[in-house]
Amino acid sequence: MPTAIIADDEPMMRAALRDHLAALWPELNVVAEAEDGPTALLKVESHKPDFAFLDIRMPGMTGMEVAKSLTVASRVVFVTAHDQHAVEAFEASALDYVLKPLEMPRMARTVAKLRKSMESGAPSMDQIVRALSRTGMTGTEQPARRDQVEWLQVAVGKEVRMLHVDDVMYFESDTKYTRVVSADCDGLIRLTLKEITENLESVRPGKYLQTHRSTVVNRQFVRSVHRREEVIELELKGRAERLKVSTANHHLFRAM
Repeated sequence: MPTAIIADDEPMMRAALRDHLAALWPELNVVAEAEDGPTALLKVESHKPDFAFLDIRMPGMTGMEVAKSLTVASRVVFVTAHDQHAVEAFEASALDYVLKPLEMPRMARTVAKLRKSMESGAPSMDQIVRALSRTGMTGTEQPARRDQVEWLQVAVGKEVRMLHVDDVMYFESDTKYTRVVSADCDGLIRLTLKEITENLESVRPGKYLQTHRSTVVNRQFVRSVHRREEVIELELKGRAERLKVSTANHHLFRAM
């Protein structure tokens, strides 16, 4: 049975989060609650839950500080009323970032991510701590790890969503950012297309194909290849747009 801990200094908010989780995921066992940062740290370390729901602004220690201090492999979801922390959560590789007041449709998406993370191995707390170090929040700078490219932190408006690379239909470069498109997500990540393609080849060799110098497509989502004289376009499953293939990359799709 999956387990969780809720940490928030507002009793009503803890109750609301507990009720939302109970309705959406009855099997999830909330094993403890905390009303301040130090208590949250102690309870997560002792109970070692699968998930830790941390309010960012808590007495004693912030949720970010708790996340940096943890040594157990719990996955973190930040819950806060302050959307200015979205970038920090994005950099921290948090499993999700939820704004107060809690809304059932948004929590349903969070629960879906949590369930999926248990099946496919989303970033755990030790990875989050390493990511926090890379952002300079611990005063050091370290190079990115290739194994973390399997989970992407995608900025979609004010939300930061965790998306597995297997669910990405295509990547499209957009200046210093890269657009990421899946069946239910269209957002940006702070990596260049070159960085993404190099890492994708190391974790999913042959799965992603370059259609254009600015676009990489996941071949499992290619529904059909359309040829018209010297023009090749790709039709994707469930998408209206078609991706044009540059002449230099025609050979990759002739056999499809």
